[in-house]
Amino acid sequence: NFGISYALQRPVSTLIAERMPATLELVATSAVVAIVLGVLLGVYTGINRHSWISKTIMPLSLIGVSLPTFVIGILLIYIFSVTLGWLPSFGRGEVTQIGGWSTNFLTIGGLKALILPSTTLALFQMALIMRLVRSEMLEVLRTDYIKFARARGLAPRVVHFGHALRNTLVPVITIIGLNIGSLIAFSIITETVFQWPGMGLLFIQSVTFGDIPVMAAYLVLIAAMFVFINVVVDILYLIADPRLRGRG
Repeated sequence: NFGISYALQRPVSTLIAERMPATLELVATSAVVAIVLGVLLGVYTGINRHSWISKTIMPLSLIGVSLPTFVIGILLIYIFSVTLGWLPSFGRGEVTQIGGWSTNFLTIGGLKALILPSTTLALFQMALIMRLVRSEMLEVLRTDYIKFARARGLAPRVVHFGHALRNTLVPVITIIGLNIGSLIAFSIITETVFQWPGMGLLFIQSVTFGDIPVMAAYLVLIAAMFVFINVVVDILYLIADPRLRGRG
């Protein structure tokens, strides 16, 4: 029981329950995009570091790391909404109700509305993951056991993905876990730029009106999510590196 909102005169738990699907779907989509593309591009640029594609990708990744999220969002709106008119610039678009959950995933309009904000939110994390995976891959590929695996005549696919990539996963899992928590906490900016009706936008509105019950509930919820993500990361450590299972 988080009390009653000062501004809206409604239970805070009800307000958060209404806004949570929008935020979680945005964060989930951004996390999948950032992790999949970040790991794939990191592995590619680590294995083929002298190719012209890698030499093009690495400078471009600096843009994702350097530019503020709101600048990226505004640029995407200007290009794809204002100039080209391909995608909506604000809101969730058409949503479908499944029980008490409203989802973007089952309608064309909802999916189109999800593209720009999820890309904006994912770009920084994707660039960070890609650069981390690349640096870890370069370090692992120089180790003696990788040279020995190549000397045994193992296929490059086995060497790169069965040995090298697996040994880069522990530090990568740490960063991914922290980044997913950051996506949840810092989706505020993206939701504000795109007027995405999630918990982040609700928090900004509550700050404007001094709505303390909503702010307190949001912060408690984000803290609980961080704790849950850290537990999941610890479990993934054991899956990625079985050697940790025997340590006290």
